[in-house]
Amino acid sequence: MPLSRQGIALAALALIDEEGLESLSMRRLGARLGVEAMALYHHFPSKGDLLDAVMEQLLDEVEIPARDAMAPLDRLRALVTRYRGMALRHPPAFILLAARRFNTERAFAFYEVILEMFADLGFDAKQAARWFRLIGNFASGSGMADVASRERIADATPLRLEHDPEQIAFPRVRAVAPHLTVQSLDAVFEFGLDVLFAALAEAAPALKGLRRRSR
Repeated sequence: MPLSRQGIALAALALIDEEGLESLSMRRLGARLGVEAMALYHHFPSKGDLLDAVMEQLLDEVEIPARDAMAPLDRLRALVTRYRGMALRHPPAFILLAARRFNTERAFAFYEVILEMFADLGFDAKQAARWFRLIGNFASGSGMADVASRERIADATPLRLEHDPEQIAFPRVRAVAPHLTVQSLDAVFEFGLDVLFAALAEAAPALKGLRRRSR
């Protein structure tokens, strides 16, 4: 079967999922696809370009609610939740989304949809940029907490907070340990969303009139 950009990117994503981000090389990927590494360079000038394509594949998996399907605030919250879900499906590859800047037309199209939601909430460009970055940092940080807490990073050592908290010398650390386990991650994520989106709703110009009329 002839090589294609998408096929190569999907194979790279599968390799990262199975063996970790640090395992990806053009030579190793070529061997998996049954070709010389140079054949991959006909489709991707550099490994960086390939990683950008892997990021696009990850973003393509994030289901974006239709504009007329729900209110802008609910639409944005659903998108953030689904974005964080990427960490649960692709822990090693999610590191790309947290560590690399989006830099392709398809990635910018993803940005555009998110910024459309902020526009629908009445924010101007400066306000939208700040909220976009704040919520993006929260989503990426939550995803990385999932990756780290599940010990899916390279060369992870057993997490003492998770497995052996009673042996930690510091009493306040021991006290919070049960609330920082893998089982608590969903609840912590939802708490963070509640705090962020309460502030977002309070700040949204498009919702101020609704708040006044409801009082």
